[in-house]
Amino acid sequence: MRKKRYPLISIIIPTLNEEKNIKRCLSSIFRQTYPKKRLEVIIVDDSSTDKTVNIAKKYPVKIIVHNNKHGEIGKMIGFRNASGKYAIYIDADVELKGTMWFQKMVKPLEENGTVIGSFTRKYSRKSDPPLERYYALDPLQRDIVYKMFSPSIKSVIKEKHKDYFVLEYKENRIPPAGRVLYRRKELLKEVKNYNMFLELDFLVVMTKKGFNKFAYVSKAGLYHHHAKSLKELIRKRKYNIRNVYLKTYEKKLYKWFDLKNLIDLFKIVLLIVYSNTIFPGVIVGLYKSIKYKDWAGMYEPVVSLFITDIIIWEFLNNPSSVNLLKN
Repeated sequence: MRKKRYPLISIIIPTLNEEKNIKRCLSSIFRQTYPKKRLEVIIVDDSSTDKTVNIAKKYPVKIIVHNNKHGEIGKMIGFRNASGKYAIYIDADVELKGTMWFQKMVKPLEENGTVIGSFTRKYSRKSDPPLERYYALDPLQRDIVYKMFSPSIKSVIKEKHKDYFVLEYKENRIPPAGRVLYRRKELLKEVKNYNMFLELDFLVVMTKKGFNKFAYVSKAGLYHHHAKSLKELIRKRKYNIRNVYLKTYEKKLYKWFDLKNLIDLFKIVLLIVYSNTIFPGVIVGLYKSIKYKDWAGMYEPVVSLFITDIIIWEFLNNPSSVNLLKN
């Protein structure tokens, strides 16, 4: 890539007490071969009480401190303070794979003016906890619940190029692919009235506005240290259901399911049967373990059972769930 083709890229990292992760994340960014002067790294810290900011100061980054206690607000602050032609947010528990990450991600955007953003898949290392390896078997880290109610990447492929795929989204057919490298100005123009960075909702907004071409760059890769144990996974799922999904369901544009849709209702019943009879999950787990040559696939029945039943329990015991039934 010639010098004139190294566009400025902004990387926004929202943080709150991420001292265990931030060094690993930043090191993966600054080991890249992309010119350092063409990278703008913005740490948006939510008043951490640990050493997150002190660790971040050891790197050539811009630090913005706020006190909103909300990661999505922090992401939006970062995007509005960014100056790159392209911008992406990554969480502190994410690492970039390899050393040519930015070149790979920028390529489809530079080659195709109709592509509004590019994203990649999640990978794992053999040394990662088995639960993290299990989730990385799916490019978007979807378990059975998310797979059941969201389209795959393959289902929206429009064009195949040497190093990436061009996808074409429709309002009712959008894969839940986050951490997108966007054309910053085009994105902010369409979401200027939002104070939170709601990435899945923004996929709907951009698609409705005609920006429905995205690039899938599978070889770039991210390591997302999602959850090391079932206990941590359950805690995160409970938090998201209680404090994110159910509370904001009415305002969300990206909806996982519709209780008035007979097909979705059938999927819910099928999911409950699949997860609680255990045996189907064991078969699928064996298949995944053989296909991917990793016994972590055997987490299938365990994850399916816990996640499905936790979602049902939270739904039945949360007053906010009434909104789902009314709408």
